[in-house]
Amino acid sequence: MFSTGHHRILSVLSRSGPQSRTDLARVLNLSKASVTALVRELIERNILDERERVFGFGRPSVMLGLRQDAASFIGISLQSDPAHVVLTDPHGRIHAQLTFPLLFDVEPCLAAMAEAVGTVLGMAPPDIGKVAGVGVVIAGIVSSDSQTCLASETLGWHDAEIGSRLSAMTGLPVFVENDANALIVAEQLFGNSGDLQDFSLVFVSEGIGGAHIVNGRLHRGRHGGAGEMSHAPIAIDGEALPCRCGNKGCLETLAALPAILGAARRVGLPDDIEGIDQMATDGHPEALTILHRAGTALGVALSQVIQFVDPARIVVRLDPHLVESVFARALRQAVEAHVLRRDSYLTELHLAPLQPLDFATGAASLAAQHFLFGNANL
Repeated sequence: MFSTGHHRILSVLSRSGPQSRTDLARVLNLSKASVTALVRELIERNILDERERVFGFGRPSVMLGLRQDAASFIGISLQSDPAHVVLTDPHGRIHAQLTFPLLFDVEPCLAAMAEAVGTVLGMAPPDIGKVAGVGVVIAGIVSSDSQTCLASETLGWHDAEIGSRLSAMTGLPVFVENDANALIVAEQLFGNSGDLQDFSLVFVSEGIGGAHIVNGRLHRGRHGGAGEMSHAPIAIDGEALPCRCGNKGCLETLAALPAILGAARRVGLPDDIEGIDQMATDGHPEALTILHRAGTALGVALSQVIQFVDPARIVVRLDPHLVESVFARALRQAVEAHVLRRDSYLTELHLAPLQPLDFATGAASLAAQHFLFGNANL
């Protein structure tokens, strides 16, 4: 649909906001004439529009920006029950949303997703652009071509062909990705880390996922499993708890939300994160111990990420009640205690809340990334 030059311009405008033709030529190391020709084509195709004039020395500069109605994107999250579906614009803003019960058999789930696509299309406001693609997020490992779920413990799927089949059912391009990768793509496109060439993201939910941007690109690894953290061994010997994967001592047995809630239930504490956090804030010793142990376990794991990958920043997405909690303080303390100190630089830790629609928005960002940047930038 677009040339490499078009994608380069869209990439800059998506990540940096409105720019003048002169700014684009300088950033992209292209001639002003080349940029002018590329911009003219994008304006004619209703992808860009001209904004306000900026006055300085010489002639005023006309700013260029992505149109809200340039395109839209559908995101489907199969990360938890219920499944969430959103319709977003090129800036990641949600314009429609719905849910449907998560189905664990492939055929009924494909049918439900196709129906949801049709429904959310009917909910689209008149001022939003034509849908350019669909992203699907799962908890599991996805093939390098973003079409097949190789393995998902959550769904019970193995070698499930999702992308091409849903594309045939909807008539739209479909891109499948795991949950952590989708979150980091959304962070790169629409978050505060888009200007970084190397950063990581970790989330804590029913499981624990990780993803990495290396040299500006998503790092999937040879088999699509880069960033897998839930089943990294973190506890040893007598402290090692059995995990659903069949091993013992996995990170998720200590730091995932079910592990925290399970530990609370065993000692008679509230069965919700907000209640546990409040009791820890009030000084309850067992609540303090549970959150401190979980945060420390994740902090030790993050220190290993820092040693192995050396990102400029790690974005940690958590239940909102954990962001400013004992859990968060223990996490930071564990990272500081276990990372080899470097005098010249430190990896920044940025803790932020994980909201219910974030995975679906991440799914939509997969389609937005293909539309804006093309396959060469994925």
